[in-house]
Amino acid sequence: MNGTLPSWIERLLGIRTGPGEGTIWSLEHSWPWPPWVTLLFAVFTVVFVVAVYLREGRQSPLPYRLALALVRLALVAIVLLMIAQVALSLKRTGLPYVAVVVDDSLSMTVVDRYDDKLQDFLRQRIKRAALRDESAGEDAELSRWNLARTLLVEGDAAMLSSIAEDYKLRVYLSTGTRACRETAPAAVAEELRLLKPAGESTRLGEAVRAVLDDLRGAAPAAIVVLSDGINTDGPPLSEAAEGARRRGVPLFLIGLGSDKPLRDLKLTDLLVDDVVFVDDVVHFDCKLAATGLQGEKVAVTLRQQGNPEVLAKIEVTAGPDGQTQQVRVPYRPTEVGRFEYVVEVEPKEDELNTENNRRQRTVEVRKEKVRVLLVQAYPNFEFRYLRNMLGRDETIELHTLLQDADLGYAEQDAAALRVFPVRRDDLFAYDVIILGDVNPAALSPSAMQNLADFVDQPGKGGALVMIAGPEFMPDAFRATPLARLMPIELGSVRYPDRQQALADGFQVQPTELGLASPPMQLGDTPQQTRRIWENLPPLYWMLEAPELKPAARVLAADPRRRDSRGRPLPVICLQYVGAGKVLFHATDETWRWRRRVGDVFFARYWVQTIRYLSRSKLAGAGRSATLSTDRREYAQGETVRLRVRFADERTAPAEDDGVTVVLEQEGHKTRRIRLRRVTGRGVFEGVISRPQVGSYHAWIAVPATEGRAPAVDFTVAPPAGEFERVRTDTPALREAAKLTRGRLYGFQTADRLIKDLPPGRQVPIESLPPKPLWNKWPVLLLLLILLIGEWVLRKLGGMV
Repeated sequence: MNGTLPSWIERLLGIRTGPGEGTIWSLEHSWPWPPWVTLLFAVFTVVFVVAVYLREGRQSPLPYRLALALVRLALVAIVLLMIAQVALSLKRTGLPYVAVVVDDSLSMTVVDRYDDKLQDFLRQRIKRAALRDESAGEDAELSRWNLARTLLVEGDAAMLSSIAEDYKLRVYLSTGTRACRETAPAAVAEELRLLKPAGESTRLGEAVRAVLDDLRGAAPAAIVVLSDGINTDGPPLSEAAEGARRRGVPLFLIGLGSDKPLRDLKLTDLLVDDVVFVDDVVHFDCKLAATGLQGEKVAVTLRQQGNPEVLAKIEVTAGPDGQTQQVRVPYRPTEVGRFEYVVEVEPKEDELNTENNRRQRTVEVRKEKVRVLLVQAYPNFEFRYLRNMLGRDETIELHTLLQDADLGYAEQDAAALRVFPVRRDDLFAYDVIILGDVNPAALSPSAMQNLADFVDQPGKGGALVMIAGPEFMPDAFRATPLARLMPIELGSVRYPDRQQALADGFQVQPTELGLASPPMQLGDTPQQTRRIWENLPPLYWMLEAPELKPAARVLAADPRRRDSRGRPLPVICLQYVGAGKVLFHATDETWRWRRRVGDVFFARYWVQTIRYLSRSKLAGAGRSATLSTDRREYAQGETVRLRVRFADERTAPAEDDGVTVVLEQEGHKTRRIRLRRVTGRGVFEGVISRPQVGSYHAWIAVPATEGRAPAVDFTVAPPAGEFERVRTDTPALREAAKLTRGRLYGFQTADRLIKDLPPGRQVPIESLPPKPLWNKWPVLLLLLILLIGEWVLRKLGGMV
């Protein structure tokens, strides 16, 4: 048995208690038998005594005999109490604890965005709380920390004082779970006024656990937590809430801040060629992720490091939160040199973190001559205009061969060759060979084989352009080594009817892949390029080649004519063969693009195509491939993206998964990661999902490269960041409240907290000396009175 002693009994027993204190009692005894024996004895005694009195003295009334039985049972009870030596065990009790945990991590410095009405309301509350930003000499800003302090200090610490009236108050700071030095509400409020958030990580789960352990001798009636709910380290809040539930301690949480996404722009995965030609279009490809900005226009700019001048600028419409979109910034470098380029998305006015708005890469811009051999059977318009235009370009060293020309032609044209290069070394000295409508009968079998080897020889693959013509190309090459290099299936080729006049022209339409390819960039922006292609003069003659090789990639097509599967027939298509490239034109009328504009678009297309095909000129010694990551340091849980780029695309593996990277970490087994081709021919990517904390070394194992294998080092660090996630984690707070049968409040509803706090149980704070009951004079007096009383009653009833 136990209970709470009334105050008059406390005074009778001489127990002194302070404000809010009380006394609980329980009985102690030395009864030697187990409870079930005692119960049987008590039942037997009651039945026996009542039965004896019911049979005895039947002349007396029944109530009279029952009263005697009750007196006899009381006497037996007092005797048993003396035998058991019953004593009163007493404990002094105090008010139950209520712990208040204030999140003082750096994420509480975040200033959230609110609508104007709510913002004015919050400012008024902070002003009434007399919180000031001493450094600026003005009212404190609307940070989560200031909102938490406002709730605790406003109205002369009214909330803390209300808690202290019915509970013992203890206030903790989450960082290190340290209790405030003071305990009085007013003193705690003054201490909070002087504090600033300093925690570099938020450990809410650990803070709740530590409070429960600190008060394990007297479980608190409740724990009140003022926080944004963001847990960046240690056990999650839900895990701590489960422990609180097992101890019967509810969590009352006040969520501060906004769970709406904060406005943020983030650039990642910047991809650009390491070495490019001057005046070529260079694509700076990156990924943009926007939060809280869906549908808004954002500007992405390109400039040189240390130079504020904007070199290129595009506008992008921000997508849904967390969705990554590809961004391409095109730019034509006009100067030779090595430049540090910066791609940056212009920050928004209220953007919290702007350090992730920019990425930079070093690009070397060169101006080098590309050696080109142009071969044609007869002098058609395509040959003439190509010869004249390429001959004038300072970046191209042009040689031509006209098979039907007489011997004097070579003497009149310095660029003309008398015969096709016979020696392999002479042929392999060229970077690009353009075969127009060439008569294969005028080429020796060894020359034909050399052409095939020029493209396909490992490590020395060149670029070959084939331009279809009405006489020979490509049908006459069926039985030559070049047939297998073509991206088209020769069995499907159909020539236009020679007897039919070509009256209807067609517009060349780039495919999406073509619009993303450097050779096809006729404008300075993607919009300009698309518009130029739409307005180019029409072409008339075109070879129909509906069947393509599996690896062929269509860059441009004729939208009017389609194959049996409904696909537009290709006009320009590309195929990688071994280490080389083969570009096929189904028409020999690109010269028509000169109409009314001269060489503007005709020259831009062909020069860019030749430079793109001749990228082997840009391959630096010992840099056949590079392995990189998008960053050098990652936070735990992030995905690491590996990228391999082959400086000479012709040396890249033909297989789409032909690159293998070995990942090493000290004290762990090595891993082999297979990368897959993602764009063009020379770029492969792969990911490492959620690597453990530590330092890593990655190197290319397949394919083998000359010299030391390309490698990269990166580090995975523990969670850094208080500002990695800044949205108030309302779901986590709600779950913790639900698990413990507590409540979740916002800033505007926090005044309900005091009414909702449970009463709690009195907490024992001191054990008092036991009070023996069996040898007290009142007990002996009661025993004597009952004995005398029973004798008197029996005498009066004639039962003696």
